[in-house]
Amino acid sequence: MKRIEFSRKARNNFNGWLFILPLVVYFILFQLAPIILSFFYSLTDWNGYSDSFTMVGLQNYWDAITNTILYPDFWPSIGTTFLYVLYTVPFSIILALLVAALLNNKIKGERFFKTCFYIPSVTAGVAVSAMWIYMLDPTYGIVGAINHAFGTDINLLNSYSSALITLALMSVWGGLGYNVLIVLSAMKNINPQLYEACEIDGGGSIHKFFHVTIPGVMPTLFFLLITSTIGSLQAFDQMYLMTNGAYGTTTVMLEIYSLYADHSQVGMASAMSYILFLIIMVFVFVQYSVFPQGDASGKKKRRRAHGDTLRLMLELQAEKE
Repeated sequence: MKRIEFSRKARNNFNGWLFILPLVVYFILFQLAPIILSFFYSLTDWNGYSDSFTMVGLQNYWDAITNTILYPDFWPSIGTTFLYVLYTVPFSIILALLVAALLNNKIKGERFFKTCFYIPSVTAGVAVSAMWIYMLDPTYGIVGAINHAFGTDINLLNSYSSALITLALMSVWGGLGYNVLIVLSAMKNINPQLYEACEIDGGGSIHKFFHVTIPGVMPTLFFLLITSTIGSLQAFDQMYLMTNGAYGTTTVMLEIYSLYADHSQVGMASAMSYILFLIIMVFVFVQYSVFPQGDASGKKKRRRAHGDTLRLMLELQAEKE
């Protein structure tokens, strides 16, 4: 009997591994292997096409950080990337929270608005960039129409003061639909009794939003904070397609690509990619430290509430969890 049960368990395990085998093969060949090779190349001076190379150890990492003569754009690209994160992450999360709160009020045409918001998220980045390039063209697009109508000379992509902000706004617009659906799903899972308890305590719409809705979706907002930060630190597409790094829009990813494609410095590009990886890890660690998800005992922290009834409801819900 035990042998039959063991055979059945082994067969189930084999079937499970068989189902995930394509994903495992894909991960090993196209993700794990490039990561390992990239780290190896970061220790060499390989140019990407020659048959020979020299092991230089950590020299590429040291030169990227200290040699501002050979690599003058590395530190400015880090500053540009940080600015881009500052422009995109807070605004995208706050806007997604507000839009999701509006859609959560059972308005007419909710599905239609969901679809409209989500379409940019599933549209190819090249197509989105082409559309924005046309709209922002100072001669033919919407901006061009404004220039002709009012006699102005607006050129948002060809200005140091507006190019990066424009790309950030485009990124917020493109990712809004995904963020809204994630936050809206979290709002749908909030216990309706908590809103009723808030009403019993005399709380209005504002109190409900700040004392029930926001605490209820806080784990989701933290998830979006992490993913949005990682995505913004790796920004590349719109900078490459719309400005090619001009007017202060060269991010770290674009600098890495330039070293690899234009200057054949595969070793240095790989080293900078791992420096970016360390920066991302630091950002994630700081965010986990600043926005803790639990107390020392491992339990979720109790949320502050408005009124005794709502506070009691939250305490009972915390005990159930």
